[in-house]
Amino acid sequence: MERKVDHFLGNFIDATEYELPLKIVELFHRAGPNFLEIGFGGGEFLLQMAQNKPEWNFVGLELSMVSCQKLLKSVLRKGLKNLRVLLIDAQFALDRVLPSDSFDGVYMNFPCPWPKKRHSGRRLNSREFMEKVSRVLKPGGFFQLYTDSEDFALGMVSSLESTGLYNIGAMEKNPSEGVNTRYEAKWLSAGRQIFRLYSTLESSTARRDVLKEEEMPHKWLSGEIDMDRLEEIYNVPIIEGESLVKFLRVFKSMGEESYLVETITVDNDYSQRFYINLVRKEAGWLVQLDSQAKPFRTPAVKLAVNRLASIVQQ
Repeated sequence: MERKVDHFLGNFIDATEYELPLKIVELFHRAGPNFLEIGFGGGEFLLQMAQNKPEWNFVGLELSMVSCQKLLKSVLRKGLKNLRVLLIDAQFALDRVLPSDSFDGVYMNFPCPWPKKRHSGRRLNSREFMEKVSRVLKPGGFFQLYTDSEDFALGMVSSLESTGLYNIGAMEKNPSEGVNTRYEAKWLSAGRQIFRLYSTLESSTARRDVLKEEEMPHKWLSGEIDMDRLEEIYNVPIIEGESLVKFLRVFKSMGEESYLVETITVDNDYSQRFYINLVRKEAGWLVQLDSQAKPFRTPAVKLAVNRLASIVQQ
């Protein structure tokens, strides 16, 4: 059945509302080929590709809500049915949300090079990052990078080589064919050089399981609770395996016996910020994720709910 979209959010994918890993065919209601852009910025490239290739499916990942909204409105205005947008951290999406062997090609256009040494951990050109890219690529699928930073491009070549997974093409300087984004236009007008790197996946890394979401975590507490106990551990990291939890502050409801606890969790390198609700019921106190919260239900989120319950229980 053809999908009718009459609101710009109709092409937005909230991965917390789907069974993971995502099934690309269910997002588009048809088979591929499928293509992914990591960090689409202004969205010019994805929009152009979706218009020129209506038979292809395109997925865009972006961390900026403003950029997502801008692209989604353009998609609706142009009546495109082959482009979906996720507001999500790319590393987490590649590692835990997107399905394996699902994309024929992955694009990355003018990512921030983070040139300062203290920001090196933010660069998306590490060996670990390219192994995550390889997980979602189909065998023979391609990875294409455009950048104005030669150092970033050379770092990418080194990382691709170190994985042993890719057939790496020659790095082009000032390629004849561009990607027509505002960043490309900006750097060209400033006289900067542009670098293009194109590689194909030869073999696949050992597959890491995508995120298997926990059941909705909650705890029932009989008797009374003592919220003052939380004050002793505000901002104190609670670590268990690869999970980290911090409780930041508590808000008390004026109208009923309930509390909201602002919480941060980290699973490996993926952080989430949300609220846990404690509310009195006839059977006792219910500790659960706030109804407005939509974190991925990771092991750290489950740990947060269980640890909070154990702390406040008298």
